[in-house]
Amino acid sequence: MATRFTRIWGQLPRSRYAFGGASASAIYLFQSSRKSDDNGRVEQTSVGTHPGIARVDSASVPSNFPCEDRMSSLTIPSSAWSFWAIYDGHSGHQTSALLEQRLIPTLVEKLQDLYRQTTKAPEKEPIHQVFKNACLELDDEIVNKTVETIASLPETAPRMTLAATLLQAARSGSCALVAFYEANLRRLHVALVGDSRAILGRPRQLSDGKTIYDLHILSVDHNAKNPAEIARLEAAHPNEPELLNRETGRLLGWGCSRAFGDGVMKWTRDIQTWMEKDLLGSKPRATLLTPPYFTAEPEVTTIDIQPGDFMIMASDGLWDNLTSEDAVGLVGAWIDRWGIEALRSFDMGSVAGHRLERSELPVKITDKQDKYPWWNAQKRFINADSFNAASHLVRNALGGANTDLHDALLATPAPRSRYQRRVLFLLGRRCLTLFQR
Repeated sequence: MATRFTRIWGQLPRSRYAFGGASASAIYLFQSSRKSDDNGRVEQTSVGTHPGIARVDSASVPSNFPCEDRMSSLTIPSSAWSFWAIYDGHSGHQTSALLEQRLIPTLVEKLQDLYRQTTKAPEKEPIHQVFKNACLELDDEIVNKTVETIASLPETAPRMTLAATLLQAARSGSCALVAFYEANLRRLHVALVGDSRAILGRPRQLSDGKTIYDLHILSVDHNAKNPAEIARLEAAHPNEPELLNRETGRLLGWGCSRAFGDGVMKWTRDIQTWMEKDLLGSKPRATLLTPPYFTAEPEVTTIDIQPGDFMIMASDGLWDNLTSEDAVGLVGAWIDRWGIEALRSFDMGSVAGHRLERSELPVKITDKQDKYPWWNAQKRFINADSFNAASHLVRNALGGANTDLHDALLATPAPRSRYQRRVLFLLGRRCLTLFQR
């Protein structure tokens, strides 16, 4: 997995603003900043570019080159729709690059068809089905239709050459995490294929006036640590003792149990034997007994958004180093320290960092995961990135207040960085800033 993404957004009270088309009464004030350094790190902040969403922050730290991961976003002001997606690629960048170009446009087309069929907003179930149909149909094009095209060619055709091109996205793979926000309804839909994760933080004031942030899970990782996935896979593939490793959470050695592409986990043995013989394909795996093992069918959830909510979307590398509670608490601490005015600030000057113990985070901690598992180092957090909240998460996923560990991880070049950083691409954190005339 070549990069890790994290995204966060905050929700504004909709009643104060009007969105959509040229007649919108709100004036969008937009400002975006980027900077790069020697390790490929990029940060970006966008303000007022999505209806109902005040700000999007992003920070990326790639761990190998070329980067296998992608992201995409789209806003449609006339309907107050916004989309964001993270594509966590593996075995190459081809699948994630294809999804970056096609998944959100496919969803938009199908959702528009659904909305044309009714005079009011559809219930969540038909929307969930649109996500499922779109993902399965696109994956079928990637994995199966391409093979059918090659197989239908005459034997005199340059099949190997065509396969080398047409099967690129089928021979690599990608997880996908997609969010669809309807600002007019304050309704958020999240679809997951793979082991990325989306969570939501919601502020709650205590009787003593302090604010804590409640964690709401928007997706559950698709791997062999997920009881529902274990039950699904064991029912579909009985009597395969090597199928799952529950301790590592792996399916036949793979970290995820759902993905786009990855034809080697979906094609039959006969097809893969033909590919090995005629198309420069790999030898079928010994564990390939009852494919398909992977599916691109997403699980979809819906939640009503309240003022002050924020969402974090991230691929698995972030969650290898921070728990969901850590992430919500860190964003809450970031908001509490810098405040609304700081959320509107674009001052990139250096500031003094405030050190945080895990127990000091404004969130209920229910576990004892006090160490970074990859480096066996105690979690010591720091609140220093006033400009970009995504950078705040990146820093604390990569060593936090342990500056020696943090700087060493960022200084490690590829390919060793792939095994040292484990957190790569963080997509933005959204905070709240829209300005009205």
